[in-house]
Amino acid sequence: MYKGFCTTNTQHQGGSSTVSIEIYLARSQRRRMQMLLRKTTSRIEALRARVLLLLHEGCAASDVAVRVGCVRATVYRTVYRFDELGEKSLHDQRRDREPEKATPEVEEHLLGYLDDVPNDYGWDRANWTLELLSLQLHADTGVELSCSYVYQLLRRWGCRRGRPRPGLRIPVRGRRKTLEKIERIVARASSKEEVFYQDEADVHLNPKIGSTYLKRGQQPVVLTPGKNVKRYIFGALNARTGRVIYGVAERKNAEVFTQFLRFLSTRYRRAKRIHLVLDNYSIHKAHCVVRQLETLGTRIVLHFLPPYSPNDNVIERLWKQLHDHVTRNHQHRTIDSLVEAVKRYLDNAQPFPGTKISTLRTDS
Repeated sequence: MYKGFCTTNTQHQGGSSTVSIEIYLARSQRRRMQMLLRKTTSRIEALRARVLLLLHEGCAASDVAVRVGCVRATVYRTVYRFDELGEKSLHDQRRDREPEKATPEVEEHLLGYLDDVPNDYGWDRANWTLELLSLQLHADTGVELSCSYVYQLLRRWGCRRGRPRPGLRIPVRGRRKTLEKIERIVARASSKEEVFYQDEADVHLNPKIGSTYLKRGQQPVVLTPGKNVKRYIFGALNARTGRVIYGVAERKNAEVFTQFLRFLSTRYRRAKRIHLVLDNYSIHKAHCVVRQLETLGTRIVLHFLPPYSPNDNVIERLWKQLHDHVTRNHQHRTIDSLVEAVKRYLDNAQPFPGTKISTLRTDS
């Protein structure tokens, strides 16, 4: 195939020198390049064809770079490739690269590693890294992948880097039966019975630090009062209606919990029986609580969750959202102002779950 020819001339102007490039293309070559320019979907092929056509028309290298939107070095590189390879230099030769190393079998191995830990494969490490995944993949399949490519494969499959949640290693005897019993009580409660999820939440004047959106290179400062002040929210979430009954106290002890039980009994005086689903915190089993329950007869019945079962107490989700909305990164200077914000949130969050208050504005 006729390559055409190119010549370079060096002209000296003052103390500097400029290089001019002249290219001659046969009519058949120009026609093929123009056809390639119209039909190609490759940006690289289109750029190379335009560069050569413009140089053939007598444009200077600097003018060509401006018109096609590249630097002069790209223009020179295109000319050198054309002088060496001819019209083959126009095509993106990356299309002829070797097939992908990450076959379905390789990706299956990679995803399988995430179900185990590095110790299972003889590595002295508890967590996977991109480097370890690449090394283990090479040991099992013989395929060598870079860390960045391993990361791309993981992202393609929707994998992310996150924190595992803690679980109880020692099984609790009768755990499943206890949870099933509580589920039956919640599901089969009659119209004359009320079922509540009960728990306490701590509110600190020292703000909890949480994630937020930040400008690049900036980290805002959340001021703390120094001396911390606490308040405690005693709450009960109605399993049927989603209504939240709560009270604020300066201490978290059995006496306050007893007062909360009396308040709950008075608030729902028409209920024949009130079921409370709660954790095994010591104040829930104190002597004064037992005496109060005996005084109320069988109107209030406590159902204790198995140990380490926060996910089974629905009101824990309310406390999490309370901290996300109010206490994290807060800028309240007094505990009274913070408690007012907590009350405002709890009033607006009813019925829970189902009420979205994250986009509500504060009352002016």
